[in-house]
Amino acid sequence: MKAEERVINGISQMISLAFSACESLRKAVEDKNKALLEEVFRLEREGDEIRRNITLEIYRGAFLPYLRPNIFRLVEIVDEILNTTEESAMNFQKVEDLKFLEIQEIYSILELNVKICSILSKNFSNFLKDPERLREGVIVVRIMEKEADNMKFAILEKLKEFNVGFWDGYFISNFVESLERLSDVAEDAMDMLQIILLSL
Repeated sequence: MKAEERVINGISQMISLAFSACESLRKAVEDKNKALLEEVFRLEREGDEIRRNITLEIYRGAFLPYLRPNIFRLVEIVDEILNTTEESAMNFQKVEDLKFLEIQEIYSILELNVKICSILSKNFSNFLKDPERLREGVIVVRIMEKEADNMKFAILEKLKEFNVGFWDGYFISNFVESLERLSDVAEDAMDMLQIILLSL
């Protein structure tokens, strides 16, 4: 297998891990089961290992020099999806009073993040071969990102009705912000894919 193929396969694996991490986070929140968050942390560590291997492949000469910065950037963005999912999990883990989970938009934004990561995961190889399909995917993800943004503000507005302690409020706020940031980062990944495709 060529070095370039190993890099593409590695990125694909990282995207699959990001999808699994989003699903694990959603299940942990829906079930109010913090023990399930350990899977998110495990997937993030696995992603770090793959990222290091990809970086070595690129330093050893995978891809032409003019392509390498954008490939590196794509790897960093996918890693950021995993890191942001882990950040969401860590904040949720620290919240003691889970009464705020009565807000339905929390489940909606979790589901939206799973769908966005699913689009990336299931279509990554096809996106690299079909610019038109990628363009359509970018449009869909942008619409979803805007939805996530609106949901975040709806959640924050409803949180005003809850009487929680300082630290719970702090971690809940960070949790919600990181959920919305997940969709932002996924959108960045789609944009970088477009840039790479235009460079080929």
